[in-house]
Amino acid sequence: MKRMKDIAALAAASALIFSACNKFEGPQAELSAPAGETLLSVNFCPPATKVAAQTDSNEKMIRNVQIFVFRGGNGGDAGNLEVAVSAGFDQELDVSTGSYNGITVKCSTGEREIWAVVNDALDHTAGPDAVATKDDFLALTHDLKDARKDKLLMVGTSGPRMLHEGREDVEIEVRRMAASVILETVTQDFSSPAYQKSGVFRVEDCYLLNVPGRVNFGGTTEASTLPTESWYARMEGQTTLSEGIIYDRVTPKLLNYGDVDTTPHAFYAYPNACAPSEDASWCPRSTLLVLEASVFNGHDWQKYYYPVSIAGGLEANKQYRVNLIIHRPGTLDVNRPVKFEDVTSVVRVCDWDSGDRYDQDI
Repeated sequence: MKRMKDIAALAAASALIFSACNKFEGPQAELSAPAGETLLSVNFCPPATKVAAQTDSNEKMIRNVQIFVFRGGNGGDAGNLEVAVSAGFDQELDVSTGSYNGITVKCSTGEREIWAVVNDALDHTAGPDAVATKDDFLALTHDLKDARKDKLLMVGTSGPRMLHEGREDVEIEVRRMAASVILETVTQDFSSPAYQKSGVFRVEDCYLLNVPGRVNFGGTTEASTLPTESWYARMEGQTTLSEGIIYDRVTPKLLNYGDVDTTPHAFYAYPNACAPSEDASWCPRSTLLVLEASVFNGHDWQKYYYPVSIAGGLEANKQYRVNLIIHRPGTLDVNRPVKFEDVTSVVRVCDWDSGDRYDQDI
């Protein structure tokens, strides 16, 4: 109870500042640390790299924040929670300029480990969902159904550090726990003259299949161990999640021979290292990016699928940028990958933070 009163008093006295990354402006309350204690100001920035198919504000949007300070070292209380504070749960924050600065908490001196969580669905700093130890914290999970394009889960830590008497500042970089799969372009390049006529190929839909829906804060969740109900869009499209997470609304568009559709579509999935599978019954399997398109055969439109499996699986905080070149009608079974001669897909795997990339033909 005393700890919570201290937090409440400090939260009332401290200033919560919106600012650009690494830039602090505006007044803060002049607080002093009693002997043997630290006034810890925690500042953090989300990754600043632009996300294709996202707006500049969405990519960095912060809706709520939670800060946890755990005891470090090798003593009997190592890993125990010392203090935690949150903001944005009574009313969502609307921070789109880069960072959220100025959460100040009082804690004792010594070795500590500070963690920041952005955009979780639950407040774990108090009440029935509160955590008491670092192990409890790392085991917490987030469900993809609680995500939005402007509310992606991000987690980060300062690592072990010594806190000294007086005021100290720490900056924590938070990383997205999801992978981003982006369909960047679709090129109509049919090899048969019969399909090179105008008005025979129409792009109609795109989405992800076989999407792991949970990840723990420690980032150690193995998709293969998730129960069936924790997977979304199992072997067929699903539109119950927020738009722009695993599906996107597509306006049907004709692509004539040589045309390129450059409308990007971004999706999100939690890490998945499962191997591909064409089993008719459900089992954990690789995530697929699916393009739906129809081909006019002279009498009516026939729907085809172009499923693309991401070789090597999906990793947290990575972008997978896909460019499709269509050579022939696709497959009639959404769970059966297209043949190499039917479609050329180039997948560029990019670090979401630095933009490093490599090309991989599949």
